[in-house]
Amino acid sequence: MVNPSPIADALDFTQPEPVGIIETIKHSVQPETVAHTFGVDKNLLIDVGVYGAIGFIAGFLLKKYSEYFISLILLVVGIIVLQQFDYIAVVFNNVKINEALGLQGIPMTGDAYGNLLGEWVRSHVVSASSLAGGFLIGLKVG
Repeated sequence: MVNPSPIADALDFTQPEPVGIIETIKHSVQPETVAHTFGVDKNLLIDVGVYGAIGFIAGFLLKKYSEYFISLILLVVGIIVLQQFDYIAVVFNNVKINEALGLQGIPMTGDAYGNLLGEWVRSHVVSASSLAGGFLIGLKVG
């Protein structure tokens, strides 16, 4: 007969509950705590993370598949040249595009999209910087 030892009673042999990587990150990096530490809004912190991730993915894919992007750019330039010589006509239905983007009340002309992008960058400097930084890091990694 084997006598149980007091050490065996003190040890816990139950398996811990499996925790995924997302839950681990969420518990270790709490957005509220990080936002309070930096003195920013939680939504701004989430925007910086999302735009940084989008920039990283775009930069990574651009570097990884650069030959396809070069081919795409040459195709677009060829279409523009053919349109300038009146061999083809490319027309965008701006009404449908505005409806799809939710811009029904905003009258947009051809150069207004660039101005709209410029105004967005000026009003969201931190998010735009995060996008550019993520893009550059993605180019470096890819």
